[in-house]
Amino acid sequence: MKRLGLILLIDDNKADNEFHTIVIQKADVTSQLECIPSSRKSLEYVSKSLTKEDNSDCPSPDLIFLDINMPAMNGFEWLDKLRLVADPFGRKKKMKIFMLTGSLNPDDYKLANEKYSDVITGFRIKPLLESIFTDIVQHYF
Repeated sequence: MKRLGLILLIDDNKADNEFHTIVIQKADVTSQLECIPSSRKSLEYVSKSLTKEDNSDCPSPDLIFLDINMPAMNGFEWLDKLRLVADPFGRKKKMKIFMLTGSLNPDDYKLANEKYSDVITGFRIKPLLESIFTDIVQHYF
């Protein structure tokens, strides 16, 4: 399996982040895993990683798992703002973004696949299981 650079978990749920961290680390496919529980701080990080020429101190994620239901800014609002971030070095198109949510609302799935298909790679329901994670890595990387 291919080695990835940074995998970024964006979710305000500490327990989910801990579980997903274990799953990702067990697969041993990444050199760096970061959890940013704040939607605003995660957007700041990703924006900086895209717009800074030397982003060695804040590398662009190869893979992002983005929750929908978060305080301050939900996942869809986060994607709206990401669309506005400049991408002078063409890094945005290399990122794979998966909505990873506990929402079983069919409207969320429909919205993600219709309005956000240009920025997300897929939509998965929590929890992120080892088989799902392995499938994502094998299929998209």
